[in-house]
Amino acid sequence: MPSRQKQAIPVHSLEDRSPVGLEIHFVDDINNEATRDALGAHRDDHYIFIVMQTGATRMMVDFQVQEMVAPTIFYVLPGQVHQYIDSAKASGWFIAADSLLIGGLFQPVLNDQMHAGPAPLTAEQLKAFAGLCRLLEQSRAAAALPFSRPVMHSLVAAFAGMVAGVYTAYAGRDKQVVRGTAITAAFRQLLAAEYKTMKSPADYARKMNLSLSYLNETVKANTGFPVSHWIQQETMQEARRLLYYTRLSIKEIAYQLGYDDPTYFSRLFKKVVALTPGEYRDRYRE
Repeated sequence: MPSRQKQAIPVHSLEDRSPVGLEIHFVDDINNEATRDALGAHRDDHYIFIVMQTGATRMMVDFQVQEMVAPTIFYVLPGQVHQYIDSAKASGWFIAADSLLIGGLFQPVLNDQMHAGPAPLTAEQLKAFAGLCRLLEQSRAAAALPFSRPVMHSLVAAFAGMVAGVYTAYAGRDKQVVRGTAITAAFRQLLAAEYKTMKSPADYARKMNLSLSYLNETVKANTGFPVSHWIQQETMQEARRLLYYTRLSIKEIAYQLGYDDPTYFSRLFKKVVALTPGEYRDRYRE
């Protein structure tokens, strides 16, 4: 069971390791024991991509075990709680990239596919990703040279575009993103940034310059659930993280998530999760 501290779930900043917004390396064992113990459960303030060339590895991402069997690609969004579990003869590319380098065209697609899990790669796709990763590694090593950073940024955007393309095809969607999908992805992205302060569906509609009825119809058509459902799910997912990974009191968690009334927060948690916050913590944290 991972250790938890009262203050918060650890957040790893890419800027602490790489001032140019990119970290990339080829690893022979993506998740060895030392790496797993050193990292533990944490969040990142950046995107993580894993291109698996051989073997298999497992990660826990927001309470879901993700099993990657090569050849495959997988990514973790900024803010998702994750930790490595184990691996078997795993090798491949590890890429950490600043959100600003991903590009506005591809971020909504990646955010919309966040629950898709690992996507399998064909031999040709794996070859293309490996080639681009080698170029990224070379550009990162030459970051001090003239014009190297714009080149590196373009390569990161190209990589993100390839990932978005793989996941879009894997999900069986049309190559052209329809308006409804784009609106839903934009809503989910706004929700991830504002859920602590914006609790009303009308707030999101107003922020997106849409009528509430149109936003509701669009989100429900694309996901099966209305806007209010996703607001509750996003908030309660964070509540589950804090209950599991920290020792904050239920009252402290309620306030941190934007609820002035801890009793109301507890009722809402039970409605969504089917357990009270105390019952959830007692059942799962030890």
